[in-house]
Amino acid sequence: MVVFKFCRRYQKLQKIMKPCFGDMLSFTLTAFVELMDHGIVSWDTFSVAFIKKIASFVNKSAIDISILQRSLAILESMVLNSHDLYQKVAQEITIGQLIPHLQGTDQEIQTYTIAVINALFLKAPDERRQVDVESSVDILDCPLTEMANILAQKQLRSIILTHVIRAQRAINNEMAHQLYVLQVLTFNLLEDRMMAKMDPQDQAQRDIIFELRRIAFDAESEPNNSGGSMEKRKSMYTRDYKKLGFINHVNPAMDFTQTPPGMLALDNMLYFAKHHQDAYIRIVLENSSREDKHECPFGRSSIELTKMLCEILKVGELRKYTCSHVG
Repeated sequence: MVVFKFCRRYQKLQKIMKPCFGDMLSFTLTAFVELMDHGIVSWDTFSVAFIKKIASFVNKSAIDISILQRSLAILESMVLNSHDLYQKVAQEITIGQLIPHLQGTDQEIQTYTIAVINALFLKAPDERRQVDVESSVDILDCPLTEMANILAQKQLRSIILTHVIRAQRAINNEMAHQLYVLQVLTFNLLEDRMMAKMDPQDQAQRDIIFELRRIAFDAESEPNNSGGSMEKRKSMYTRDYKKLGFINHVNPAMDFTQTPPGMLALDNMLYFAKHHQDAYIRIVLENSSREDKHECPFGRSSIELTKMLCEILKVGELRKYTCSHVG
């Protein structure tokens, strides 16, 4: 009898959704969330039309705060409680439609918004979690099925840092939890690279090491233009790789066969060399002129520092946990 009455109320709520607006819609959505929290009715019973309706409340530029709160909570619950609904919800909203809610001043809305992003990533298929570190996609138009590239973009991190973490108010417990979940998800994007060994025979990977050498010693003549013998060129490479601080001066690719940190260490070194070129060149050249007892070799130090950070940040260790519902 209790289940029958519950289902009748559930059906009535779905029927009265269409003509609802204002306070009535807010109360209806609140009642809907509370009823669904009982777990009696499956989330899989919802139609695409219903999902579109809820998503439309989130996508509107001007909407009542209470309606927005409940709509975000419903979308989060749909994703967390139904594998099939993940794709449907992800197709209805983009990160560009969620960002304005992060840029607002209501911390509860920001919390619900981050919770939706976390839920979508947690339910994303494994192939959707593969991040392209060189991706330059416009996240404003990026569908939420591309969660890895979204989380990897500096733009989203900057928005959260500016409007959430550095906002002129204390961060409450629920927001702190959602930020923690987001941080873990972001760091775990690095696990594949952390556990990937370098293949010393892979020319594309070896070219990355050569790029490090080229940036550091660009003022010197390139081997191809030096006109020297093969032995002379090998000697030049060995000398430069020693200055760069690799353990294996002849074949520095061998330095990246230990996991962790694997290829992640080389990624970090290349990023630093490309984006902070002056500092990179200064560190390499200054260190190469020091006495052995005062040296801090760039290559070895970078590898050990990356490994240490992976341990401190527990990259790959916190793969399973519960993303609690905001309420």
